[in-house]
Amino acid sequence: MKYCIKAILFLLIITNSIIYSNPSDKIKFEAGELTELEYDFFTKIDNGETNDLELHYDGFIIASGITDKDEFEFYRQKLNDIRNLAKKELSLYVKEGSYEFGKKLLNWLYSSGTLKKYFETSTLFQDLIYKGEYNCLSSSILYSLLYTEFGFKVRGVLTSSHSFCTVYTDNKAVDVETTLSKGFDPGQKEIRNTGTSTIVTFVPKGNYRDRNNVDILTLIATLYPNSISLKKIEKDLEKQLIMAKKAYYLSPNTKMYNDNLVNAYNRLALDYLNKNNFEDSYKVLEEAFIFDSKNPITKNNRVHYYNTIGTSYLSKRDFPNAIEIYKTGISDIGEGADVLKRNLKVSYYNYAVTEYNQRRYNNASTISEEALKLFPNDRDFIRLLSSIPK
Repeated sequence: MKYCIKAILFLLIITNSIIYSNPSDKIKFEAGELTELEYDFFTKIDNGETNDLELHYDGFIIASGITDKDEFEFYRQKLNDIRNLAKKELSLYVKEGSYEFGKKLLNWLYSSGTLKKYFETSTLFQDLIYKGEYNCLSSSILYSLLYTEFGFKVRGVLTSSHSFCTVYTDNKAVDVETTLSKGFDPGQKEIRNTGTSTIVTFVPKGNYRDRNNVDILTLIATLYPNSISLKKIEKDLEKQLIMAKKAYYLSPNTKMYNDNLVNAYNRLALDYLNKNNFEDSYKVLEEAFIFDSKNPITKNNRVHYYNTIGTSYLSKRDFPNAIEIYKTGISDIGEGADVLKRNLKVSYYNYAVTEYNQRRYNNASTISEEALKLFPNDRDFIRLLSSIPK
């Protein structure tokens, strides 16, 4: 297949212990797509070190776009400072159990000044460190990491537009709305008597129909698509593909990140195709096909790839090359290449008619006979062949 293409172009969710298949079985990073720090991180992920809490902390920073070693070390120390302060001030409450500790941890994140101000777009780790700004995703990741560090069980929850946590106490699973200091076990009234007044706090319980319980690496993976607009790369399809690969590496069993990667492959391939960059378009479509050979979007775009090149030859009346590209596409794609078969027939017929009109009857006869091998009993070719002078 590679030989043919070169010739043509020359002419033209869920357990606590996370177990993944190797992401590198289906995708590869190209040279220059990862820094040395990222390469080490994703290699560990690929090797199955998915339950390493320290690696999760690293991932929070790296997926936020901090991929230079010196910059990473600076932010890692800032994160360790938060961890050490939490251990110093909260360790004595561990004995109170998962429910009470979970409530105290959330309140501590606010009272300690770690979480200061909610901003919908403050999704990255550096926002939290520099200004104490956070959103539902960054606060959920930090809460999950710290709650786990104290030995308790927690899962992330993703909906179509929100993220939060669920902790597992002795008696029940408890939601934690991490964007609110009183968001532990929402739907519960908290009544406090200050001596001069009574304060009632009530955070309503969210009713999420599309909630999905996820592991910490899937929460961290969500930093990649969430940060696309922040990095101003909405139109940079090459960078979007790299980010989709990274998200998939962290959460290969999550449908959303499988779908995102397929879409990223196909958007970039079509962009290359529209710019007549056939070689790179083919390469990306092949990567998409290797990743998911049954995906209908990829299959349709592979057909579109061959048809676009074939049509360009047809428009120039270059019938031999049109025939070659359509035959290659049909062989490559197999079932579902009907439009390529139709255009292959058109190419043969126009080629034979052109030769006939130029009175190159032997050529017209040879072309028609070759077409009849592919399209037996086709009336158009039988009629044309019978009209050729012997």
